[in-house]
Amino acid sequence: MANLFSFPTFSQMYSGERRFLKRLREFLRYQLRKNLHKKQCNDIVDFLNTHPIWQALFRENAYRLNSLLNVFCDKRFSAQQRLEAIQQNLLLAEQYFGVDFCQKLLTQKSMLISQLTEDLGLYLNINDIDPLEGFFSLNIKNPQKQERIYDASFSFLAPNKLLIASIQGPNHNNAQDTVRSVTKQLHGTRPMFMLVVGFKTLAQQFGSQLVGIPHKAQAKYRFSDSARLLFNYNSFWQENNAELRDQYWEISSIIEQKPLEEIASKKRAMYRKRYEMFDKLQQDIKACFAR
Repeated sequence: MANLFSFPTFSQMYSGERRFLKRLREFLRYQLRKNLHKKQCNDIVDFLNTHPIWQALFRENAYRLNSLLNVFCDKRFSAQQRLEAIQQNLLLAEQYFGVDFCQKLLTQKSMLISQLTEDLGLYLNINDIDPLEGFFSLNIKNPQKQERIYDASFSFLAPNKLLIASIQGPNHNNAQDTVRSVTKQLHGTRPMFMLVVGFKTLAQQFGSQLVGIPHKAQAKYRFSDSARLLFNYNSFWQENNAELRDQYWEISSIIEQKPLEEIASKKRAMYRKRYEMFDKLQQDIKACFAR
């Protein structure tokens, strides 16, 4: 009985919030949403007690269950769709990653899945930026400098979709210099596009259809803020030759590589190193999830 999971209280979900007016506003929202979505709250508790491996995800950060009350990855989801999306995501993660990997990920929070360059690695993480955008993320990090370069959250959707739900780059004063430097280290591949290559490789490994979130369906999209948003998801997916079909942008999982003889001779060495990096990434991910 001691290990049974229960839905978090308001104090547990907002334990770090100290601002009085913010706490009051969120308390009223919590009470309203919890009452409106009582069935879904009970169902997620039953699910976590049936699949206890994932209890640690929400015990460690109770706010993650605000994704059921508020928004989870796609603003268009109803409460029932959020419940089903959360359940599907965790079940598919267990299927694709394997139980041992999931347990390690829950314990370590971040796991290297490919060493891209001498200094940069591609990591699979428990998303610690905003769980409303997904519980998992890929990011490019320089661990020696304890520097996160680019992050992208994702979620699995039944039956076989891998949804890229957010992308976030550096926001410090030297962000542009950092991106330029990392692009050079990645043999001319901008870090946000390197993350897409990472997702393409995962999609190939799991046999998933890779899709991107439409701009206005993104979890943090607010119509009142739309004029101030610097990153447009629709434009980014188009840059990746994606096509908008039904609900999402469909992204090919094929990693294109031009024949080296078609590339200008002065750039050939850079492209050769880039393609070697892509090939190593595929080999590393196969090894990581081989069972």
